[in-house]
Amino acid sequence: MQPFTKVVRPGTGPDGSVFCEIEFGNKGRLSISGVVGPKRNGDCRGGCGQIVDHLAEDVSAFAPGWDIELLQRFADTWKRWHLNDMRAGCEHQRAEGWDKRPIDPNKPTNTYGKHFEGQKQDSWNLLGWITESEHPDGLMCRACPVCGYKYGTAWLKEEVPSDVIVFLQRLPDTDRQPAWV
Repeated sequence: MQPFTKVVRPGTGPDGSVFCEIEFGNKGRLSISGVVGPKRNGDCRGGCGQIVDHLAEDVSAFAPGWDIELLQRFADTWKRWHLNDMRAGCEHQRAEGWDKRPIDPNKPTNTYGKHFEGQKQDSWNLLGWITESEHPDGLMCRACPVCGYKYGTAWLKEEVPSDVIVFLQRLPDTDRQPAWV
């Protein structure tokens, strides 16, 4: 797939227009970031960067070509494929959900702090952030039973499927110029 950069504007919310920049680089890396209510001085009225978790709240009026279904598909794609060249696990570990296993199943995985008795350092509530020596179920540095890769010891690349790239390329182009242009 050919590299591309694209700016989209899914819509407007209480803090102004929401813009997202999609970059697919020549080494196959996908990066998506957003800004809510950008100002000419580089500041913004809302969030910026990884705004995907609040995208549905930030957009209350859709731009031409956008609706709630497209916005949700875009958000799901963003969450799944952003920084596809920074995967902690091999394909087998990803298939087994190693990156989603909580330390404490009673807490959300995005909770940061201590999650078990005797935990020495704060971490996200994910077993992939701790070793077996810290907790019997820790996954950091644990070998994959299929290929032997030790979880979290390098950044691995997961190729973005061509249908995902085509979807992103076909998103409606921004109908307004963001303030940073």
